[in-house]
Amino acid sequence: MILAAAYIRVSTDEQMDYSPAVQLEEILSYAEKNGFQIPNAFIFKDEGISGRSAEKRPGFQEMIRQTRKKQNKIKYIIVHKYDRFARNKEDAVLYKALLKKDGVKVISVREPIPQDDKFAVIYESMLEAMAEYYSLNLSEEVKKTMVKKAHQGEYQAPPPFGYTMENKVLTPIPEEAAMIRFLFEAYALGKESMYSLSRHLNQMGFRTHRGGLFENRTVQYILNNPVYKGYSRWTPTGRTRRDFHNPDSVIAKGTWQPLVSEELWEAAAMRTAKEKRTHYSHKRPETEGKHWISSMIKCSACGCSLSISGNYKKKDAFHLQCGRYNHGQCHISHSLSSNRLFPALFESLQEVTIRNEGREKYHATRHKLEIDETEFIDQMVRKTKGRLAKAKEAYLAGIDSLEEYRKVKMETDTALERLNKKRTTLSQRQHQTLGNTSTYDKPLDIVSLLQDEEVSTEGKRAAFKAVVEKVVYNKPNDSLSLFLIDEE
Repeated sequence: MILAAAYIRVSTDEQMDYSPAVQLEEILSYAEKNGFQIPNAFIFKDEGISGRSAEKRPGFQEMIRQTRKKQNKIKYIIVHKYDRFARNKEDAVLYKALLKKDGVKVISVREPIPQDDKFAVIYESMLEAMAEYYSLNLSEEVKKTMVKKAHQGEYQAPPPFGYTMENKVLTPIPEEAAMIRFLFEAYALGKESMYSLSRHLNQMGFRTHRGGLFENRTVQYILNNPVYKGYSRWTPTGRTRRDFHNPDSVIAKGTWQPLVSEELWEAAAMRTAKEKRTHYSHKRPETEGKHWISSMIKCSACGCSLSISGNYKKKDAFHLQCGRYNHGQCHISHSLSSNRLFPALFESLQEVTIRNEGREKYHATRHKLEIDETEFIDQMVRKTKGRLAKAKEAYLAGIDSLEEYRKVKMETDTALERLNKKRTTLSQRQHQTLGNTSTYDKPLDIVSLLQDEEVSTEGKRAAFKAVVEKVVYNKPNDSLSLFLIDEE
């Protein structure tokens, strides 16, 4: 018996005259009559996949790999028709040539060609060309049909979050539909950001219909999808990559039940447009960042820059976090307070020595960053105020007497005064300069320049980047590694 492989393919975008079962039955019947043996392990299938591209057919690729293995000893690949093997003439020629080098031939059950006949080469090429023509023509016809359906308001994509498909009609999923309404209401009223809404969805256990977590861009797509107000959107040019206002898109009224009113949808769209004008993608301020330290602190886990928190104010302490962690792409938090960063950074700069011929060492590491005492004090202030608020509630409810409330108030007022004084002292100490040099051609001199409030952000950034290549923060070790630029 001669070993052979069977390949079966059915595409959903074409007229299916023969199902996979019928194709397999005819192939096995042909094999039995002609002395071929096809083990179950050598039956390969691609269902619902077009034959235009061989790279996108996993069954086909696995068949090619197994057939080319010499130990499998496969001599023939049997298909129902040659267009099952490929509808692209280039793919057909390429893969048949590869197989031919290994002594493997492709046989069609419905289109038998004498293997030794010279005319077979021309005939097989004609069949391949006809298959490609059919595929191209079919693609055009399908596209015309899709354009017509788009103008009629028919939905032509997998059901989005909030819907399922029943009898070819979008049908709301109650729990998801309620969340869609919440997303639009919370966002349109300005109560939540896209980031907070995505976290809220994930914390409640919701997942996308593909099983993934919600991200900023997922929520952004939901808020810009007209399907939720009862309209279909279809773009003939293909994927729009979140270009929600593509002029080629066809938008038409659908027949399914909308999940939000058109007024609410438009209100959310207005906020999206407003934020896009002020926070458009990849926007960079003229100063290249909020602070002179922007983009210079790196995450030790993934190498991404630590970004400054959104509520950054020029003279206040701020927090940094790994940019990829914020988007769920890095799994180790690298949250760092500026009150801990700068003392460690300035001390590392002071520890670096310089020789005439160049820098003696190109990185200095400071382990065990100091605890941010100001952050601890702020926590104590919040707890003390909370204690006073509870005492007031107990007095107003008649649980505590006036004397008991006065006692608690005096104690908390004293504690708050003490904490505020300690915080002021710490703040003054953190802003003290560490040097008095006038130039900044050395790391030691840069410290005083970076702490000088009269020097512009651009000047500080230029001076810092002239000496420092990057600073790596290692959260697990609680350490900073300072990498200097080699002057040689």
